[in-house]
Amino acid sequence: MAVAQPASNADAVPINAIQVVGTHNSYAIPADPRVMALMAPRLSAFMAKINDMMLPAQRAQMLDEHPGRLTDMAVSLDYVQMPLQAQLRSGVRSIEIDLQPDPAGGAYADPLPYRQLRAQGVTDLAPIYRDELAKPGMKVLHVADLDFRSQCPTFRHCLTLMKQWSDATPNHSPVFVLLEPKLSGLDKAIPGATQIPPFDKAAFDEVDDSIRSILGRDKLFTPDDLRGDLPTLEAAALAKRWPTLGQARGKFLFLFLVPGMNLKAFAPYLDGRPSLQGRAAFVQGQAGMAHTAFMLFDNALTRGAEIGDAVRKGYLVRTRADIDTVDARDGSGKRRDAALASGAQIISTDYLTAPNVYANDYHLAPFAQGWRCNRLVYRCSSVR
Repeated sequence: MAVAQPASNADAVPINAIQVVGTHNSYAIPADPRVMALMAPRLSAFMAKINDMMLPAQRAQMLDEHPGRLTDMAVSLDYVQMPLQAQLRSGVRSIEIDLQPDPAGGAYADPLPYRQLRAQGVTDLAPIYRDELAKPGMKVLHVADLDFRSQCPTFRHCLTLMKQWSDATPNHSPVFVLLEPKLSGLDKAIPGATQIPPFDKAAFDEVDDSIRSILGRDKLFTPDDLRGDLPTLEAAALAKRWPTLGQARGKFLFLFLVPGMNLKAFAPYLDGRPSLQGRAAFVQGQAGMAHTAFMLFDNALTRGAEIGDAVRKGYLVRTRADIDTVDARDGSGKRRDAALASGAQIISTDYLTAPNVYANDYHLAPFAQGWRCNRLVYRCSSVR
């Protein structure tokens, strides 16, 4: 049921009552195919063993989040993202960044498959930013030793690209930046693979410090901004204290994804800050948690009712229009259409344009001006 109050103009719409299109692994550059040929079979065999050891409930959750049952990693990564700033210029308003700690520098500068391929005499490997990767600081890549090529290999590089675009487009609608901390690597599956440094308090603090130092406080909407004088962040979300589109123009919201809902891994970020006091980013949560203002339901085909319920209550929700290339390969828009209808504010895709890499018409184009009014929770007829 739509909220009764009409909007007098677009800038009066609260940001929890809009929808935006985003990209998944927004920074990614396709891997050298020889890396996939070398590494993917090893990883697929390991994943098959893990699947066999899962409890039924765990297997059901995995299937819901990854419905394609893919065993070929190369197939699941068959997409090509536009340059980050081009995405933003096209109207994309959600960016997803994977974070890999590297306090000493160099952890990802010479990946295992590149070493092995060079030993076989290969000399024309797809380039990576070795100089940047050698320096200390948070890195941006999908999977170390497998899918590691990145448009902006450091977090600060990615933030700088966003800042440059924002400065050139100062009245832009808000950008929702999804951050996924990588908590483990492939070293348990593949001998010699990179051991990922821990995502500890220093790593989380580095993320916050980088966001603030590069973008500046005036470009951020933070948990403190939402909570105000209410006792918890969740209370503020449920009170729908989100800013209007006009108030949020020119700003970024950072939202941490919690892999496997492993909130223990986020203890360094939440300890002493149960409502994310003083933090730069929101953190995915569940109903009843003090910090929860943002939820994740990737599969709108199976979680549509939960998405709608959460959005009506006041939470921000992210879902996916397509998962693991399944929808694009099938040319099916069912999940995309369910995602749009669900009311989720953030809808991520790997395919912004058609024809896609599978030569069919499946895609999800960004909305005009970067957003559209969310009919699930707002009377949109007078918005213009």
